[in-house]
Amino acid sequence: MNATATGRLTCLRVYSGTMRKGETVLDATAGRTERIGRILRVQADRHAEVEQAVAGDIVAVVGLKSTRAGTTLCAPDAPLVLEPPTVAAPVVSVAVEAATRADIGRLSSALARLVEEDPSLAVRTDPETGQTVLSGMGELHLEVAVEKIRLSHGLRVEVGRPRVAYRETVARGVSGLVYRHVKQDGGAGQFAHVVIDVAPLDGDDGDDVSVIHDGSGTGTGTGGSGGAGGFVFRSVVVGGRVPQEFVRAVEAGCRDALAEGPLGGHPVTGLRVTLTDGATHSKDSSEMAFRAAGRFALREALRAATMELLEPVVEVVVTVPDEAVGGVLGDLAARRGRVAGSTTRTGSTSITAAVPLAELFGYASRLRSRSQGRGTFTSRPVGYAPVPATVYARGASD
Repeated sequence: MNATATGRLTCLRVYSGTMRKGETVLDATAGRTERIGRILRVQADRHAEVEQAVAGDIVAVVGLKSTRAGTTLCAPDAPLVLEPPTVAAPVVSVAVEAATRADIGRLSSALARLVEEDPSLAVRTDPETGQTVLSGMGELHLEVAVEKIRLSHGLRVEVGRPRVAYRETVARGVSGLVYRHVKQDGGAGQFAHVVIDVAPLDGDDGDDVSVIHDGSGTGTGTGGSGGAGGFVFRSVVVGGRVPQEFVRAVEAGCRDALAEGPLGGHPVTGLRVTLTDGATHSKDSSEMAFRAAGRFALREALRAATMELLEPVVEVVVTVPDEAVGGVLGDLAARRGRVAGSTTRTGSTSITAAVPLAELFGYASRLRSRSQGRGTFTSRPVGYAPVPATVYARGASD
């Protein structure tokens, strides 16, 4: 599909029969009918209108409103669905944004039309960084797509590498942090007194010491039930000094504080919070007061603790010819990759490694050059790992 001065063109191939101008066809994939307005024979930028197309012809038609790539069109009285072409998953991504605020809406429309025309492209909005990310089959593929936006839509587009969604965690915690939330502004006041310990998750909590599997959205039952995730909350308060409903409010407040860490405002994961003591007021204590106390207490504790920046890590499986293995291993090592193993088949080797996501931008082109175009790779996220001190400053700035 393509939008031109002639109208919205849909390119198709006729496999059997004859397609005539003005007739109605069935979109067998969606189960709706479409009308063939005009049939054009396309030669570069020239369009010659014809009355019909026969089997073997590749033509463009005008008038199809909802037909998408891979759709089968057929006679309404002879429904048939052909196997749609498969589209490989995108392997390279770039961040795109409009140069001016006025062009933001136009850029969204241009990207939507671009994906409609080319199903091998994908557009998504990163929920954490807020960036618009365009993904495709290669860096050249993306360069052509961005240039098409600039030329066809007259948009000034800024292109850059996507930001990495970092995390923060506790390397060394604090104990006995006391926080009193007292607020009196006329009428009923707010009072909450909490004492918390903050510590990093260890092996007993279900986390790997080298890679933290993020689960900051997963919770634990109030009162001490643990869980494999990024956050564990426990209460060891005795004697009813903090009622159960206020304990739940403290946990909710702690979860609120996990949204932004002290290092760079990144989400916090991989910590255990223990409520050890507290106090209430007969009139001024409420769930709202204890939720606020839990939020502010954990923020103070994180500022007092020793924090560590975490970066996302992906498992990469690289398949290359045997003669390119040495160069690929050296490149993975330069990207701070840790090789987990390799499998050799006839003429090729598959290498499995854990690599920081920040080091994979541009890897497709590098692999292609090192393997003379015969190398491929797949990747999947596996968790987070500490950022080495040598790259900490660069990671924090990203």
